[in-house]
Amino acid sequence: MIESTSKFEVVEIVYNKGSFAIAKGYWEGDKSKFFLACRWHEKDGIGYPQTFGKPQWMLLPTDGLEMDVLNSLSSSPKVQLSFS
Repeated sequence: MIESTSKFEVVEIVYNKGSFAIAKGYWEGDKSKFFLACRWHEKDGIGYPQTFGKPQWMLLPTDGLEMDVLNSLSSSPKVQLSFS
């Protein structure tokens, strides 16, 4: 499950490989800025994180985070996260 939830509105999946995804979107309806969030997903399951059986997205820090998606068009994309 990599769609929007009640708290996180997915605008774009920026990385999705195997069962791990990172998305850009809006948190709790705040459309003044984008947030990054991640989750592990399963083809026929809920994935992680989840709360009371409902899929959730885990927000990544908004300060001091840089993300580069390397080789995004290749069959082996890589994500590089840098925290300062």
